[in-house]
This record gives sequence, structure tokens and C-alpha cells, in this order.
Amino acid sequence: MRSSIFLTTLASLSLYSFASASSLDTSPVPIPANTTAVSPHPEHHLEKRTLCILGLCLGGSSYDSDVNNCGSRNNRCPTSWSNGGGAVCSAGVCGPSYCNSGFDFNWLSGTCQDVRSDSNNCGKCGQVCSVTNAASTTCISGQCYAKSCAPGFTLSSGTCTKTVDTTSDFNNCGALGNKCPSSFSNGFGSVCKNSVCQPTSCQSGYAFDYGSSSCRNLMSDASNCGTLGNVCAFPFGSGTCSSGVCKLTSCKSGYYNINGICTSLNLQTDVNNCGSVGNVCSYPNGVASCNNGGCSLTGCQSGYQLKTTAFLGLLFPQTSCAAVDTSSDEDNCGRIGNKCSFPNGDGNCYGGVCKYSACNRGFQLVNNVCTSMDLTSDMNNCGAVGNKCSFPLGSGTCSNSKCTYSSCKSPYALQSGSCTLVDLLSDENNCGTVGNVCPSSYSNGGRGYCLLGKCTSSCNSLFDFDVLLGFCRDVSSDNNNCGRCGQKCSLPGAAATTCKAGTCIATACNAGFTLQNGACTSVNLDSDVNNCGQLGKVCQFLPAGASGVCTKGQCQLTGCPSGFALTSGVCVKSTASQKARAKKSKITAPKSLCPSANEVACPIVGSSSYDQAVAQHFTSATEFSGVFAGEGGYECLDVTQALDSCGGCASTGEGQDCTKIRGAMSMGCESSKCVVYSCEAGWKPSLAGDKCVRVRSHSSSHNSTAKRHIAARHHLSHGSL
Repeated sequence: MRSSIFLTTLASLSLYSFASASSLDTSPVPIPANTTAVSPHPEHHLEKRTLCILGLCLGGSSYDSDVNNCGSRNNRCPTSWSNGGGAVCSAGVCGPSYCNSGFDFNWLSGTCQDVRSDSNNCGKCGQVCSVTNAASTTCISGQCYAKSCAPGFTLSSGTCTKTVDTTSDFNNCGALGNKCPSSFSNGFGSVCKNSVCQPTSCQSGYAFDYGSSSCRNLMSDASNCGTLGNVCAFPFGSGTCSSGVCKLTSCKSGYYNINGICTSLNLQTDVNNCGSVGNVCSYPNGVASCNNGGCSLTGCQSGYQLKTTAFLGLLFPQTSCAAVDTSSDEDNCGRIGNKCSFPNGDGNCYGGVCKYSACNRGFQLVNNVCTSMDLTSDMNNCGAVGNKCSFPLGSGTCSNSKCTYSSCKSPYALQSGSCTLVDLLSDENNCGTVGNVCPSSYSNGGRGYCLLGKCTSSCNSLFDFDVLLGFCRDVSSDNNNCGRCGQKCSLPGAAATTCKAGTCIATACNAGFTLQNGACTSVNLDSDVNNCGQLGKVCQFLPAGASGVCTKGQCQLTGCPSGFALTSGVCVKSTASQKARAKKSKITAPKSLCPSANEVACPIVGSSSYDQAVAQHFTSATEFSGVFAGEGGYECLDVTQALDSCGGCASTGEGQDCTKIRGAMSMGCESSKCVVYSCEAGWKPSLAGDKCVRVRSHSSSHNSTAKRHIAARHHLSHGSL
């Protein structure tokens, strides 16, 4: 009894233990469609069960397949896998219960591996791609296919089969496995030729048809009559194939056998088959017709006409075509039935042509037709038929049966109804144009005459004939017609001209020219002593009696008067100053160069002796000798108030040109210093009053001009010596 209770209790506890364990299991995941179930681990072990009593488990534990205790206690397998899903425990290793299509679980890497194109894992992991007799393989969508075959084998749909010649192999004719039959109906033997099973030969009268793979009867088969494919055709009729020839046997109603072809014929009207096939209607020199199946004569050919004859004039009448003389018969002229007609005249048939012999009054024969015309005035038939008036020299009419000119073209003139050639270049009565008569005389001229087609005349002195206006024009003082008509008074280099006694005379010249005897002569600034270097610059050769030339626009002395010597291009007076100097106590004061004591001799810039004057200025500026005693080349300036040489000679760099002070509007020279009185807008006088400075502020002084209220002084300037 105790034993039974113990066992019952033990069983209950065991069931409770298993129930508790199962409640902890990971629920199995259903395998979706289009997936692959994972195969067990290759080292799969049988699961060992454990006996548990009162919460105590007896015996050894096994973790081979328990997804909640896989490989070790409480090691629960995951259900989420890349390219797979679910959970399974195999040989103590977790894995998915399935992999997606095209993938298989690799127990070594623990991943669902792509087995769609891997030749070493084709379709499933570890399955190496191999095809019988293949030289190389490929894996496509998990299936293994041959890429190339070993020698002697042929690639076909991914497999390798033994190579055979399907063009002649009896057992593989045209395709592998296609075995030829042992015999053919109406043929002898069997062979594979050009990939087609066929008899070695067909019986006489038969030919092998590749389309039906049979021997065809060429003697009686209407679809292969005589030769294969020759189909007998009988349009509008029927027939058979006999001895290999298509033969027409009958035609439909209205059609008849003409040379083996059913032809539509009307035996009632067909002149070539009148009443019966082949019955041709024919009449000598006539035109036949078929009516109701009977032949009849309806007309005659050219040169013939219908004629009826009868025995004794009454019996057995017959109609035939008799010859007609169409060369002279007016009712059949040229052809039967062509009756001649001659309107407005008369004629006959001659040579088969209707010809006029005469026309009525008022009509003329033109192109074998009597045509109404007036020969007295018809321009196309003037005086006679076909006489067409022509007026190449003008225009005219047909008058009294004669072609007569009424006007003439130039250079022809109308004389007695004809056009006569005239000389328009010299004919006084037809000068330039027909009928243009030159005047007998001209005012201020003589008799008129024709010259080169223009009326002209010999004019009096200082008159010239104006051919445009036709008179003798005064050309004595007209600037537009000076000396002769159309000759404008114009001279080279002249700025103004006048016409005197028919001659053009210059009264003023352009720059670069000089007026000489009524003409403008070009000035040579390089050599003209009156225009040396610039117009109007006259060379002055000092002292009196000196001579010189203009060379390259510069005045140069070439000779000096008595008592002077040419030295360095100037005439220098031979005086005691040129000798050895005496002691200062014995030297007489030299002649003063300038009249005022405040004036200084300043060299003139641009003068021919400027360089020598500058040299002497810095050695003996007040001595009347050397250059200063010769040509000069200086000017006397009061440098205490000279505006352009203030404080010294500006030409030597000693003084200042007050007019060149920047920004100055009015200025002066006071006590040898420049003074600014006012400045331009934007400038103002400096504190010292000697220059202008920019205004930098925007005050009211910016727009006003500062002024210095300094008494103005007069600038004294002296001319050149």
C-alpha cells in the first residue's frame, strides 16, 4: 500500500516536474511557405531524460535538443536570424528552425548561407556542384548545370550528352533519339540524310516529299503533277493529272477550251469564233461582223466600197468590196466617203487631195482655204498674199497695197515715205536727235554747228559755249566757270581765290603755304629762313651784315660782318675783352645788357643760341660780350615782379613761374616772391599765401574762393633783343 502511494506520488511529482519544465520551453515557430527547414546538426545526440522528485532532479542532465537549455542550463536559443527564423537546438547548438528560400543553415558559421550560386554549396551547405561528363559547372538558383563538356560530349540544357552527327546518324536523325523507320511506302531502304529520315530511293513515278516525309505519286497527284509542288490549276474549268501532265477535261458555261485554257467566248458576236470555236469571219477587202452566230459584210477597207451584184441583175444578189479611184473622185477623195467641199470658191480632187482652183471676189487662197482679206491695207498681206510688211527702221502701215513708213528710229529720218540714215554727230538739221536743228547764230558767238551730236558755236573772247544750256557763257570772272565752262577756280594750297580775265588767282593761302604772284607755294619749315621751324618765324642774323641759313628748322649763322668773328655759331665782336684780362682796378665796367638795374638778362628757351646764352649767364651774366654781344638770345625781365620769372630767370631754373602754381586762379609776383590772390573751387590759399592747398572739409568755405586782399602790381615785360 505504501509502495503504491509512493509510486503514485512519484509519478505526480514527475509529471509536475515535466509540466514545469515544458512551461519554460520556447514555443515552436511554424515554418513559413517557400522556406527551407534546417537539417539537424551532424553530431546529433539522443536526449537523456531526467527524473525529478519533489523538485529534485535525479540522473545526468542532457542539453542536446532543449531550446531553453541548449548546450548548457538556461541557454535559450534566439528566434530571430538573418535570412531565417524560429529556433532549434541540435547537438547542443542553437540554430533557426528554417532559412529563407535560396539559403541553408551552416552549423559551422552559425548563419543562413546563400546557396543559390555557390558551386561549393549549391542548393544546400556542403553540396559541391557536379555534372556527369562536364568539364566545368555553374550553380544557378541552387541547381547545378554544366558550363562546358568533356571531349566527345555536347552541352544541352545544362547537361552533357555524347556527341552524335544528327545529320546522318540513323538512330539520332535530326535530333537525339530520333530513330529512322526501317522502310518507306513506295520506296526502297531507309537512310538519314541531311538530318532527315528518307528512303534510299522512291519507286518509278514517285519522288520523296520532305514536307510529308513520304514518296509522292507524280503521275496522278494533281498537287504534285510531274514534279513536287506542281499543282494543276484549271481556271473556269476542271481536269486531272495523267502521266504526270495536267489535262483540262471540261470548262464552265460560257468558257471554251482554247489551247488547254478555259477562255470566255461569245459565239454570237466574236468574229474569230462566230457560231463555233475557230470559225473566223473574213471577206476580201472588207470588214466583217458576227451577228447571232452568223458572219456578215459591214464595210470595206480604204480604197474599196460596197457593191452588190446579181445574176441577170435580179437573181442571187451578192455584196462585195469593189475598188474605188480615190485619187480623182470628189465624193471619195483620198478615202471612201471623203467628199470635197470648196467654200467661197471652186476646186477638184487631185492626187487624192481636195484642192481649190479659184476663190470668189474678196477672197484669197491661203493654205488651200479661200480667206477674206483686203490686199490694199492688210499688213500681213499687203499687195499680195503672204507679203507681210516689215519696218525695221521705224513703224508704218499698208496703204494702197504698199508698205509705207510713217516714222523712223534714230539715226534715221523720214524722207518720201522711207527712212534715210543721217549723221546725228554732225548734221545741223539732225543734231543729236532726228529733227533737232541747230540755230543759225548765237549771242556773243557765231553761227551754230553740230559737234559730236551737240549744237555749239565759236564764242567771242572770254566767252565759252555751254553745251548743257546752249549759249556762250561769260568765263572772265565766274569762279565756277573760270576760263572755260565747268572749270572751277581752285588752286593748290589756296584758302581763297578769285577769277580775273579768265585766270584763277589765289588771294589767301592755307597754313603751310605762302602767297607768291597769285599762287600758293608750299613752305619748307626745314630750310625756309622766313618760316624756319614754324610758320612766320623769320631768321634774324645779327649784327647787321651777318648772313645765315635755316637748317632742319633752326636758324644758323654762316657769316659775320667785319669786326666780328663766327664763334660757336654766333658773331662775336673782336674787342679787348677777348684778350688777357688786366687787373680789376684797370678794367672798365662793361656795357650794361638791360636798361634797368632791376632787370636781368634771361636766356630765351628755344632760341638758336640758348645753350651758349645759358653758359654765359652763369659766368658773366651782365657782360656785353660773347653771345650777349652777338645774336642775343636773351630778354630783360624784372625778376622782382615778373609773373613768369619771379625771383630769377625761370629759363635757367633760378626763378619761379607763378602762373604754374597748382590750383591758383589769380596770382602775382611781389618782391621776387609768388603771391596767390585766389584759388580755384576746392582749393584755398595757404597760410603763407605762396600756394593753393586742397579744402578737405565740406564747410561753406569749400564752395567759396579765398582771396587775399593784396594790391595788384603790374607785370612788366620787355621784348627780345
